[in-house]
Amino acid sequence: MARFFHNRGVHRAGRRAGGSGLGRTGSTAATPVFFDSSGKRWRRILVGLVLVLLILAGSLSWVVPQALAPTSTQTKNQDAEYAQELLASGDEEDIPVLGDEDGYAFSRIGLIEEVDGQKVLADPFSDDVFRVLTDDEIATVGDSPYALEHFGAAADGQLVLTFDDGPDAEYTNEILNVLSEEGVPATFFTIGTNVAANSDVFQRIIKEGHSVGNHTMTHATSDTNSVFNREEVISTDREMRAVGGYASSLFRIPEADADNNPLPLLQAQQLGYLHVNFDIDTEDWSYAAGEDVPVPELDGRGHVVLMHDGGGDRTASVEALRELIQEAKDKGYTFATVDSIAPEQYQAEKNVQTTVGDETVAATVAGVSVAPSVVMSWLFWFGIGSLTIMSVLYIVLALVGNRRQKKRVWRELPEHELPLVSVILPVYNEEPVVARTLASLRASDYPNLEVIVVDDGSTDGTGAILREVAAEWPQLRVLTQPNSGKSVASNQAILAANGEIVVTLDGDTIFEPQTIRMLARHFYDTDGDRRVGAVAGHIKVGNRSNLLTMWQSLEYISGICVTRVAEGVIGAISIVPGACAAWRKEALQAAGGYSHDTLAEDADLTMTLQKLGYKVVQENRAVAWTEAPITAKGLAKQRLRWTYGNLQALWKHADMLFRPRYRALGMLTLPYTMLATVVPLLFLPLTVLMAALSLASGNWQAIAIFAAFVAGLHMLICVLALRMVGESWTHLLVVPVYRLIYEPLRAYLLYASLLQALKGRMVGWYKPERTNSVLDLTSLEAKAGRV
Repeated sequence: MARFFHNRGVHRAGRRAGGSGLGRTGSTAATPVFFDSSGKRWRRILVGLVLVLLILAGSLSWVVPQALAPTSTQTKNQDAEYAQELLASGDEEDIPVLGDEDGYAFSRIGLIEEVDGQKVLADPFSDDVFRVLTDDEIATVGDSPYALEHFGAAADGQLVLTFDDGPDAEYTNEILNVLSEEGVPATFFTIGTNVAANSDVFQRIIKEGHSVGNHTMTHATSDTNSVFNREEVISTDREMRAVGGYASSLFRIPEADADNNPLPLLQAQQLGYLHVNFDIDTEDWSYAAGEDVPVPELDGRGHVVLMHDGGGDRTASVEALRELIQEAKDKGYTFATVDSIAPEQYQAEKNVQTTVGDETVAATVAGVSVAPSVVMSWLFWFGIGSLTIMSVLYIVLALVGNRRQKKRVWRELPEHELPLVSVILPVYNEEPVVARTLASLRASDYPNLEVIVVDDGSTDGTGAILREVAAEWPQLRVLTQPNSGKSVASNQAILAANGEIVVTLDGDTIFEPQTIRMLARHFYDTDGDRRVGAVAGHIKVGNRSNLLTMWQSLEYISGICVTRVAEGVIGAISIVPGACAAWRKEALQAAGGYSHDTLAEDADLTMTLQKLGYKVVQENRAVAWTEAPITAKGLAKQRLRWTYGNLQALWKHADMLFRPRYRALGMLTLPYTMLATVVPLLFLPLTVLMAALSLASGNWQAIAIFAAFVAGLHMLICVLALRMVGESWTHLLVVPVYRLIYEPLRAYLLYASLLQALKGRMVGWYKPERTNSVLDLTSLEAKAGRV
């Protein structure tokens, strides 16, 4: 749920607070939070980053060659391009095929050579001769430099069960349960990324005595990219070694069609692997859960059977396996693993000692393949969960707070008993708007007030306007000072104030007539044990002229009417915006007035009052209209100051986090604010990347569900907020595009603020150009549906 940060700050960038002030904050020596007076922090950070990168580069230069190196080395033709060069020497689209009548369990490519006057099929990667060719085979190969041979078979009455595409957390375990119940061994051709994601299942396969083969890292091969194919196989081998201490020389090409994939077949062979075929394909992958996979007819001969334990819903496969095992047992079949029928040199090794290369691959696969999906899943459910909990909590609390405000009966005082209210107004170059601001104060229905304006060294006609109004309005006092910043000007006005209640506003803010009265009543008609120290008013956007200003208007309304009202119920308001607020002067003096070390002096002061035990409340009927930025550039500049200032304030008051003495503010509001800052900073790049990859691959459903859920919750909050204050329902038109503005803006603000904090430089106050575009109150109320 978005936090509402509304405050105004120093008028000129880089100027220190000066002059007299209040207590601890009056000193000109106040150092801004995050400011690096030495100017060396950023340089040290950059040097540190360079050192880290150098160490990382050095480490990678050592471990990467080990990770990419084959786990077993043949004696000949080990150049990475050899396989492509060999296939190019013949017709790879029409490779002679030998040996079908002798078995179909395995495939390999051999060179056609002549040894001692005989045509032989030779191993391309050693000096071994596979066998002598028959006359028929010599005729078959013709002048081809190589041939593809099928060989090996299970003995009659022997069934070799193989499973591709796992391990899967659900279905592989179910298949293992069936195999365990029936006492049947099997062979699993595993995908490297699945091994990383389900390491416990992989270890169970090995522990229960089954065989394992290599099915590439991502279930992909290329008919042109030799490096890709090699690393798909090598990395899977290293993953299995790292996770289970298991080294396998068995390999099966994705889609299992070796005859039409000679390049990956030959490359696997070059790396020391034996390709495993099958002669019974159950096609179980094509059946949905609840469908019956036909059990193949068994003819008494030996067979290698293909099934699947991963890659989708394999419920049908599990059921088919039970039937197949029973059928085979009924016909007297025994069961074997691929290892038991493979040549001796291809037997698996167990309890292999892992190497740096193995661990590097495992760490890389976990970081690239497993961690992002785990993190994204956690973020998804954390986002859904926290958003739901906080939204429901805030909605309920907002309803409670709104009901309390409506039911509360206020004590009416005679005019002569009303306490004096001092309205303070710091201004700097407010010539276009200050006259309207003062006119709105003169129209206030609160009878006992004084207005103190501090001209902070304006260089335009602001001073002349102030003097002109003061000449005809005795309640107005005008003070001047050299340009020193808003916090200094505000403190000067507080010192000059005679009232026990201080009301603050900005130079571009227009108060409704009842606003001061609505704010002041909280101080002379208090409730509860803690005295009210501050009251936050309701700020509304008065120049709703385009999408950006309508967006800001909706943000203000929902942020105040739901978020801040809810926080007020539990005493957890962390920001009282100076643009429309009232303060107990005694509390301001106890807090030392406005500080000069953050750009969010309002938030800083609010949290200081909370530390001092004062109560902070929200008053929705105290309405002030303000002028919002009308351009994206202006909005970004304004919000950068707000965000940076609030990070400063949060850092400054970090000692309030998780402190029960500060009640809900310390245990809920501030921790949630911190979490809403830290989580996006850490995970936003990953979130954007994964979302882009999901959309590119057509997996948009989860993103759409999350977006719809967030929009639905936001719509509910906005409806509640608009209903509470009787605002225009046209604001709801902004809800569908709200996040399209909010999310990019938030990303920019968070990272820009972090960068400024790391650099330790002064961040100036952005003062939007005043256009005097706030509509008159009658028009505004009519637009809100209140007239």
